[in-house]
Amino acid sequence: MREINLRPFLRPRLDVLFIALNPPQQSNSNGHYFSGKSSRFFKLLAASGLIARDIPLARADEVVFGTTEINYAGSSFGVVDLVDDFIETDSTYVRVTPHHVACLLDRVREFEPRFACVIHAKVRDGLNRHGNLHSPLKHGWCGAVVRGCTTEFVLNYFPNGNSIADEKKIHIFRLLRDRLPVGG
Repeated sequence: MREINLRPFLRPRLDVLFIALNPPQQSNSNGHYFSGKSSRFFKLLAASGLIARDIPLARADEVVFGTTEINYAGSSFGVVDLVDDFIETDSTYVRVTPHHVACLLDRVREFEPRFACVIHAKVRDGLNRHGNLHSPLKHGWCGAVVRGCTTEFVLNYFPNGNSIADEKKIHIFRLLRDRLPVGG
C-alpha cells in the first residue's frame, strides 16, 4: 500500500472547510492538495473571489489553507478528504463507507467550521446515503444539514474533468464568498 502524503489542513472554527473525495495519485506524490497538472480548483477560487489571485499549484494549498494572506477578507480555509486512506485518481474505484462518513461528520462537529463546501459527487452521495442528514445535499446552498451541528453546507461541482460550465462552479463559490463576513 502506498503512503498517504497529504495531511488535512484542519483547525477549529475555520471559515470554510473544503471536503474532497480522496488523495489522487499526482497530488499525493507532490504532497500538496489540488496540485495535479490538470487541477483547476485554485483557478476557480480566484475567479470567484474566494482568493485574491491565481497562484502556482506547487504550494497553493500551503498559502490558501495554511495562511489567510490571499483569502477573501482574511478568511480561514481548510481541506480534508472523505476517504483519506486510499490513493486513486479515478474516482470510480473509490469506495465511500459509512465509517468514512461517520469520521468526517465527527471532525465537522469537533472543529465547527462556519461553512463546509463539498466538491465531489461521491462525497455528496456518501453523505446523503450514510450521514443521517436533515435534508439531502443538492448543488448550491444547503444550509445546516448535519444533526447536532451548526455548520452550513454548500455543494459545488467537481472542478475538473466534467462538462459542467465554469460559470456554475464560480457562482456557487461566490454564494459562499458572499456569506463570509468582511474582516474575517
